[in-house]
Amino acid sequence: MKLENWVRVRLNESQMLVYAAEAEARGIPISTYLRDRLASADLMREELASIRAAMIDMGETMDELRDQVAERLVAPTQKTQDTGEPSAIEIETLLLLRALSGSQNRQMVTAEIERQGLKPFRIPGPPTRSR
Repeated sequence: MKLENWVRVRLNESQMLVYAAEAEARGIPISTYLRDRLASADLMREELASIRAAMIDMGETMDELRDQVAERLVAPTQKTQDTGEPSAIEIETLLLLRALSGSQNRQMVTAEIERQGLKPFRIPGPPTRSR
């Protein structure tokens, strides 16, 4: 695509020196450098808008999950009352939280659970070997 439109930009001396040095370090003219900076700023703006939209969606999903959990706490099912076992959503939430937390945080929480005389949750599976 041929670039036919010109734009004049006024810069103070320090800006001009910084941009000229950065362009020279990349081996391109200052106009190309500034054009690339503008294009990358546009891309970042689009990505930021996309991230914001995703976070809004996540917030709505979290609101829905919170409402579902609240409903379960207010009116637990007969099965949950009889067995006392956690529901699928409770297990999934806990496993997701475990996956997001670091091993140091998990160790700290496990130690606190054991200090309180409770048995910490262990993911079932084959026993692991100590090295």
